[in-house]
Amino acid sequence: MRILHLVHRSAPFHGGAERYVLEHARAGLRFGHTCVIATTDAWDMSAFTCRSGRRVEGRRETRDGVEIIRFPVVNPPVQDLLRAVLRRLRSGGPDLHFYPNPFVPSMERWLARDHGFGFVHANAMPFVLRLGYRHARRFRAGLASVPHANVGEKHRRVDAIRYFDGTQPEVLRRSSFVVAQSLFERDLFLDMGVAPERVLVLGSGIDPAEFAEADPARGRHALGVENRMVLSLTAHCLDRGSGHLIEACRELWAGGADFTLVLAGPLLGDMRPVLDDALRALPPGRLVSTGYVRQEDRADIIAACDVFVLPSRLDCFGIGLLEAWACGRPVVGCWSGAMPELIREGANGWLAPFGDARTLAHRIGLLLKDPDAASAMGEEGRRQVLSERTWEAVTGRFYERLAECAPREGR
Repeated sequence: MRILHLVHRSAPFHGGAERYVLEHARAGLRFGHTCVIATTDAWDMSAFTCRSGRRVEGRRETRDGVEIIRFPVVNPPVQDLLRAVLRRLRSGGPDLHFYPNPFVPSMERWLARDHGFGFVHANAMPFVLRLGYRHARRFRAGLASVPHANVGEKHRRVDAIRYFDGTQPEVLRRSSFVVAQSLFERDLFLDMGVAPERVLVLGSGIDPAEFAEADPARGRHALGVENRMVLSLTAHCLDRGSGHLIEACRELWAGGADFTLVLAGPLLGDMRPVLDDALRALPPGRLVSTGYVRQEDRADIIAACDVFVLPSRLDCFGIGLLEAWACGRPVVGCWSGAMPELIREGANGWLAPFGDARTLAHRIGLLLKDPDAASAMGEEGRRQVLSERTWEAVTGRFYERLAECAPREGR
C-alpha cells in the first residue's frame, strides 16, 4: 500500500516530530509499504512566518527508500491582516491561521489530486492535520492523525498555543485512529469526543545503535568543556523552560556548585535576550550555547553530560529523555506531556513543575551531589528504554493498528 506521511518539517532537520515521522516512514518499508513524506522546505520555524528563515535546498530526495517531497512556504505581505481575515472567512477553523501555521499553497494543490495513497499519516500542526483529513476524505483513504499536542501540564494547560480552536476535534473524531503521545494527551482526545477504541497511546523511541559508540571524551572536546556538565538539548525558548534552567543553575553556582551549563540546540527568538544577559553576567566557561546540533553529534554530546535536563512544557513526549537514558545519564524533566509517565522519581530521574527554578535547582543538585545515585538512575533509564522504547517496538505497534484499519479503510 502507498502511505503518505505528512509533517510540517522533515529531514535533514532533526527534531522530535520530524524524527517520529521519518522512523515511521522507514518502518513502513519493512512492512511492505511504499512510503512518501510530504513536508515544507522550512529549516527554521521562523521560515513559517518570515522570509528570512532558513530553508532546505532541493524539492525532492530519497532517504533509505523513502521519498521526501518539499513544498515551499510562502510569506505574503501584511500577514497579520491576512491571517485575521482568513480566520474569519475561510473554512476549517481559525487555528489554521494562527501563527506559526504557514502558507503552503503548492502543497494544498498537490493534495487536491489523487496520488494513489491508501493511508494518510498526518502529524503535528493544525494545517497538516486538516490537509491530511481533506485528502483522505476526498480519495477514500484511511487516516491516522497524530497531533503531538504541546499543551503543557495536566493541571496547567497552555492556552497561548491554540491547537484545537477549529475543526481539529472533528478531524480526530473522524480519523481511522488517533495517536497520543501520553495518557494525558489521550484524555484530551477523549474529552473532544474521540472514541476510546480509536486512540492508540504510542509515544516515541530511539535507535540503540546510534548510542552504542557514544564517546563522552569526544563530546567534551567538541564543546570545550572539562568539568562537570548539565545539558539541555532542545530548541530553546521560554516555554521550554530554558530561562528557568539558567536561573536554577545560578542558584546552584551561588551555593558553590562547580559545573558548566550547556544549552545545545537552536535558540528561538524570545530566548536570545535572556541568553545574552546571562553570558554578560556569568564568568567565562559557566554557560555554553552550541546552536543547532547535527544528528550524528547528539550521542557524543549527551554522553558527555552528568545530568540531562528538559524543563519544558511544550514537549508532548520528551524524546531527549530517552536519548539521555540510552547513554546511561540521569534526567530531570517537567510535569508536562509524557514526562510524568516516563520518569519514576528517584528511580530513573526527577521531575519539577514548569517555571519552578528553585525545585529545578534542588533536583539538579541532588544528582550532582550523589554521582553513584545519579549513575544508578541513568542505568535504570537505559534498561527501560532498551526494553520498551526502541523505534522497532514503537513503529511495530503503529503498523499493527494500521493493518487493522486498512482492510476497511484505504486502498
